Amino acid sequence: MVDFSIAGPIIGSVAGIDVLLHIYLDRKKAKVSGKTRFREPSVAIPSLAMAAVTVSTLLSFFLVLLFPLAWVFDIEFLELQFLIPLFILPGSIWILGLILMLLGIFLHGWSRNVRQEMAASWAMREEHRLVTTGPYSRIRHPSYTSYFLCFIGLCLLLPTLVTIVVLVGIWGYYIVARSEEEHLLHHFGGAYREYMKRTGRFVPKLRLT
Repeated sequence: MVDFSIAGPIIGSVAGIDVLLHIYLDRKKAKVSGKTRFREPSVAIPSLAMAAVTVSTLLSFFLVLLFPLAWVFDIEFLELQFLIPLFILPGSIWILGLILMLLGIFLHGWSRNVRQEMAASWAMREEHRLVTTGPYSRIRHPSYTSYFLCFIGLCLLLPTLVTIVVLVGIWGYYIVARSEEEHLLHHFGGAYREYMKRTGRFVPKLRLT
């Protein structure tokens, strides 16, 4: 059974640092947001996939916030009845979940810090460049990988009906990533095609040489 006295302060601290980093980078981005932008041809993303991404991401943010709150207010796992607990996992499993959560949060902050304001979008700035350093040197969508790690980690930390629902985000982000790659191929052409050959979508490609 998860020990909130351990998981609460650790997850709360790491997630808090990640939030502060994003606030800082968003403020930096806002200072250059007035520069000329151009809009690429739209790439359709299925509404069901977008709904899955939205629900799972917002739900995961709430669940991450729950850990420090449960620690502060001394709440036990079985008291979280509104999450509909399914079963109690042994300590080794929730510790694995905690490790996956921390890796996910770290990767999320690292990828955002590396790309700065160069996120793929449907209305990019003229000077938008292809980011291929840091985690992007091995993975094309490290931010999405970070979500996957957090989603799985949440299920191992809190095996409930609500955390199981979060897993639909993995399918949603897979669909979104494919659509983004179509968009980036149109924008960067051969450069992005070569980048795809040497990187994995969500996990690094095995290098045999």
